[in-house]
Amino acid sequence: MSLSLCCKQFKPHPLVLAMAAIAVIISPLTSAETIPQQAEQNQSTHLSQNEDLTQLPTISVQASSQNVAHVGKQAQNIKDIPQSVTVMSRQRIDEQGLKTLDDVMQQTTGVTREQLWLNNNYSARGLKIENIRYDGGSASSLQDRSNSADLAQYESVEVLRGADGLFGAGEAGGVINLTSKRPKTETAINATISAGSWNNYRGEVDITGALTQDQNIQGRLVTVFQDQDFFYEPTHNRREMIYGALNFDLLPTTTLFTGISYQKDKTDAFNASLPRWEDGADMHLPRSTTMGAPWGWVERENISLFANLQHEINDDWKTQFNVRHNTGDDAINGAEMEGAVSYDTHQSQWWRYQDDTSFRETTLDLNLQGSFNLFEQKHDVILGIDHSNYKKDYKQNWTYYADGDAFDRVAPPEWAYPPATWETDNTNENNKSALYGSLKIHPIDELALILGGRYTFKDELTIDNHNKNIKNTYNEDKTFVPYYGLTYEFLPSTTAYASYAEIYKNQRNYLISADGPGLDPLTGRNIEFGLKHQINSNLLASIAYFNIKKEKEKVYNSWTSLPNSNSSCCYVGTGTMESKGVDIEFNGYITPEWNVSVGYTYNKNEKKDNTETPYNTYTPKNLLKIWTTYQLDQLIDGLDIGGGVVAQSKTYAVGSVRAFNPATQEFDGAWTSIELVQPNYAVWSARIAYDINPQLNIALNLNNIFDKTYYSTIGYPGYGNFYGEPRNFLLTLKASY
Repeated sequence: MSLSLCCKQFKPHPLVLAMAAIAVIISPLTSAETIPQQAEQNQSTHLSQNEDLTQLPTISVQASSQNVAHVGKQAQNIKDIPQSVTVMSRQRIDEQGLKTLDDVMQQTTGVTREQLWLNNNYSARGLKIENIRYDGGSASSLQDRSNSADLAQYESVEVLRGADGLFGAGEAGGVINLTSKRPKTETAINATISAGSWNNYRGEVDITGALTQDQNIQGRLVTVFQDQDFFYEPTHNRREMIYGALNFDLLPTTTLFTGISYQKDKTDAFNASLPRWEDGADMHLPRSTTMGAPWGWVERENISLFANLQHEINDDWKTQFNVRHNTGDDAINGAEMEGAVSYDTHQSQWWRYQDDTSFRETTLDLNLQGSFNLFEQKHDVILGIDHSNYKKDYKQNWTYYADGDAFDRVAPPEWAYPPATWETDNTNENNKSALYGSLKIHPIDELALILGGRYTFKDELTIDNHNKNIKNTYNEDKTFVPYYGLTYEFLPSTTAYASYAEIYKNQRNYLISADGPGLDPLTGRNIEFGLKHQINSNLLASIAYFNIKKEKEKVYNSWTSLPNSNSSCCYVGTGTMESKGVDIEFNGYITPEWNVSVGYTYNKNEKKDNTETPYNTYTPKNLLKIWTTYQLDQLIDGLDIGGGVVAQSKTYAVGSVRAFNPATQEFDGAWTSIELVQPNYAVWSARIAYDINPQLNIALNLNNIFDKTYYSTIGYPGYGNFYGEPRNFLLTLKASY
């Protein structure tokens, strides 16, 4: 499809006119004052014009933001962290037109995505990423609800790959940290409008500045409105987001950062996954196909309240307190077609799906950070305590309705909502509390030894089945998880590192037999060592080898009905696996005009049993992600170009189908296992941007340039197969004051 054909998907929208008016108004009001200033600045000024208003207009500050991460309790240079870390900066987010956390994860080094119809899963090194933190606070369990979080409220996204044993136990895939936009003392306004393929219209306004004459109180307000269709028809989504934050300089040594965010999404005719033929073969359905009822809908609403209080005790010591309260509600009413499709009859199955879910989560984190001198060397300490309480009430109906023709989909009539009864009506509550601490010792200036650990003294899961009137509580024993790290700058700007972290996860609600007991916790360890080299002040290269082992993981043994329990039965804790491989990353400015991000991961993960089969078949052995931009000021002042690629080797899923029976000439033979394969592929993207004047920038992004048809996720014969996006464009106009 040519670009001209692609652009036919664009239609005028009132939002464009409204937001364009803001851009036009702001630009002339500010240009007279700032153009003379721009003429006096060097070529680095151009770098800052397309960035978020919180960054200073110098190359060094801009580039260094890619090399500083908040994956712990404070900002750290990535070179000093003995694990693999990727920072997706505001500049990168804006350049690629990334709007949600899901968009960012698809571009992040070493991360793979398993698409689901409502929430998505992310993995690194073959292991699931389960934890997410906000501004370095306590680990949150909301990761599966956060992939649609709008990024307009965040300054950056940081991903640490590997076990996060010190600040949050769980799987060894890694942890995501979202860094919120902070208020500034200088007044600044950004207004952005965009329009793209499939009637994708969006407007953003970002305002910050001091609210009092003495500038001791600063505020920030970010609003988003988005209205869009999708390449699968007739799905449509409408989004509203507002973020407000205040920063109080209470004392010269004490600050309070607090705020609220609200996001609401209403999706009509939500997308359901695609089935395959009854023998597992690809049906080659059009990419515009969705198997959901056109009347189906999803409503999601999320509110977050947060505060961070920080007090500097003296030049060497400070304490900070983080609190966050998240609430949300889901309402879903729909029908979707699932089930492998018959060659003869084209029959699949319509299923009814309804959902009413509400949740709340409160996380608390209090820590003390500081340094002391001993033997003429400076050493660092972190001591803290954190707590999380997560409660979810969920009601669901999932029932078979009738068979239907997969090529002539006549949806069932719309169900009444809410229904008179719910098949599932449960309340789950999880309470976790832990102490953590680390000591970073410097025997010499170039060497740092890190000794730390996490002591979990409460890990409690309660499941309340309201239909059965059964309530069960599962408590895990108190557990200590150690963490060790080492960094050694053996050459100027070159650091060797190693780290060891243990893995721990509660499995008490998975029973060995109907009478119990529950399984022991999943355990394991994560080892990583590598090199990080600061090529120049703005360019960092790294290479890492990792080896992860898990033991005692639950393995399904047999199904047993437990009418008087909420536990799952029956399992054995015999699962073992190993994941090993290499991460290579290259981030920053090669020259003042040329910015590049290259990430490559090789991963081999397998079950350590007699089969030695892959543990996670969704993770490719080879994964390459590249993004680069270049300023062409010497050719045309204010012109930027960019491009990138996401390329990976094959992935597959294992499913079961009935073999063809020659006697009946039907696929009703014995069940047999098959592999559903997505071959290796590459998806290319490009960007061109131009500064109309110092306050106004226009950019065009083109994604999937060669219109590659591929499955972003391979599922099973009956469901779980999702196409990647066809070729599409996004046109963005940004005005800054």
